[in-house]
Amino acid sequence: MRKIKRHNNRRRVIILRGIKYLLIISALLLALAFVLTNFVFKDSGEEETVTETTTEVIVLEEPEPEKEDENIDNKWAMFLVNKNNPLPMDYDSRIETTMIFESWREYFLDSRAAKYFDDMLKAAKEDGIDLLVVSAYRTIEYQQQNFDNSVQDRIDNRGMTYDEAYADTLAEVALPGESEHNAGLALDIMSEEYTSMDDDGFENTEAFKWLDKHAHEYGFILRYPKGKQEITGIIYEPWHYRFVGVYYANEIKQSGLCLEEYYEEQGWTDANGKAIEMLGPWEPEEKEPEVTTAPANTEPKETMPTTPYSEQKVTIIV
Repeated sequence: MRKIKRHNNRRRVIILRGIKYLLIISALLLALAFVLTNFVFKDSGEEETVTETTTEVIVLEEPEPEKEDENIDNKWAMFLVNKNNPLPMDYDSRIETTMIFESWREYFLDSRAAKYFDDMLKAAKEDGIDLLVVSAYRTIEYQQQNFDNSVQDRIDNRGMTYDEAYADTLAEVALPGESEHNAGLALDIMSEEYTSMDDDGFENTEAFKWLDKHAHEYGFILRYPKGKQEITGIIYEPWHYRFVGVYYANEIKQSGLCLEEYYEEQGWTDANGKAIEMLGPWEPEEKEPEVTTAPANTEPKETMPTTPYSEQKVTIIV
């Protein structure tokens, strides 16, 4: 009986001890659960706060304007002169010219382009090529005289009517204000090898080969290339060179385009071929001047013809 009672007491102690351990474990589990729950919620709240406070605001900045290419020289000289883009009638008074060649008369060029031609002339001579200038700067007044003489020559010597002579002259001689010679940037260059402008024979000379290879290095382009008459409005002239600056002369030479085509490719002309960009050294509003006639006495005496038209060495010059 005593043995049974002792056994029951021991059993009770074991049960109570088990309950005690169970309670301790339960308490630990509850504490752990509380800690974990609190940590998770706190961490979640912090993440939400961070997300709200660190939201990035994107501000769109205005793009910087394109910087002009520092490699472009003489940008002022890059402009069109043709039937769709005539010069202002008072352009003579806007430029200064410098004598760049002298033979039976003196020839002038825009002073800003003169040094480039002088360098080209010297470089050609060093290579054994003697270039000969046969036409350069002309006033608009002189251009009118040149045009009228060409028309009359066709009537007198080729049996053409006035209308026929006028239309035929337009293919070889530009109207006043539409000639690059009026801008002081064009040269008709030949050599003693060949001085006739009645055909394309100059293209077979050593002088032409040299110009074709080197002219662009000095800022000059062959202005009226072969096969481009429908675009330029002027026949092929292997002697006519135009100053546009070294940068653009190289660009045009590499492109194989004439000046009108290059303008169109760059998007600088409208559908009618009128320049809308790269307009030259005048402001757009100045393109329609009030002056409608060329100012008198603007042609330097040295550049005016000193012999009758029929006796001049060169008769067909754009």
